[in-house]
Amino acid sequence: MSKYNFVLALFGLGSDVVSVSTGTVGNAGNVAADLITYMSARLLEVAELNMVLDQFGEKVPLPSNSSKTIRFVREEKLSVSASPTQLTEGVPPDAVGITLNQFEATAEQYGVVIRISDLAELTARHNIVERTIYVLGLQAAETYDQLIYNVLDAATNVYRPNARAADTSLLASDLVGYNDLIELDAILNGVGARPFEGGEYVLITSPQPYAGMLKDPDFKASNQFKAPEKIWNAEVAVLGGFRVVRSNAPGFASTAQTTSGATSTVYSSFALGRFAYQISDLQNLRVYVIAPGGQSDPLQQNRKIGWKFAFKSIITNQAWIRRVRSAGLSSVNY
Repeated sequence: MSKYNFVLALFGLGSDVVSVSTGTVGNAGNVAADLITYMSARLLEVAELNMVLDQFGEKVPLPSNSSKTIRFVREEKLSVSASPTQLTEGVPPDAVGITLNQFEATAEQYGVVIRISDLAELTARHNIVERTIYVLGLQAAETYDQLIYNVLDAATNVYRPNARAADTSLLASDLVGYNDLIELDAILNGVGARPFEGGEYVLITSPQPYAGMLKDPDFKASNQFKAPEKIWNAEVAVLGGFRVVRSNAPGFASTAQTTSGATSTVYSSFALGRFAYQISDLQNLRVYVIAPGGQSDPLQQNRKIGWKFAFKSIITNQAWIRRVRSAGLSSVNY
């Protein structure tokens, strides 16, 4: 080494002074190689979403050993004439027929399995097994809610604010408000939809349409003196004959559209009467934790954790449900 290079190396200048065959080469005056990242002992939280659709369907369990298919039967009401015909004295009237409608639902099974190696358990700083059970439970609940949402979102009767004919006609200003709930209440009342136990119908909606209702002038005017805490707490509660329930479950995400002049996003909400849809559980949700071992794991290298359930949801009275398609608070026109 020349005298010049010796002086440069002595003061940490010039070429690297530490050589390694693997890993990262260290530099003079830099202690990065001796530093490690401190890891928090607590795992970060994940979103716990508000799943509510299970609450408003009628629960009809499907017993074991009774097939996968359940049949619902409804004897329809008899019609009433606008001008009822009086009986002729001594002459029996002609018999009239009854109508029985049936609805069948076939339970379907869903599930997920996660495998955790023994090395992962031995080397991970956190309690991976416990946390995995937790996140699997969240996934199962969201999956259950999503399946019910898919059924409700296929309802045949659709309502849109301001009498819009299609989603492509909706504007960003077409928010659900007091006037819409009054109209929906009249529609459900008109077909004899049963109210829930509190005497109201139920509107299940997502955060953006819900926020639009909070800005509705009729909502604010009706509460600013009598119940201002509803405004302060952003709580619609009951409005226009409906108990308004908010859900941020995955199914309630908006759908985007690119129609010129239309709203950029469209949301589904559901205006419900009681008994509008049924939920039949053949196999309740269960979480399974399988210890390492067994014929397929002779060296006990894996632990398996999973969930499973079997159920089916079905709309049994289309007249008692309205699929409400609307804009949300953050929607914009193209």
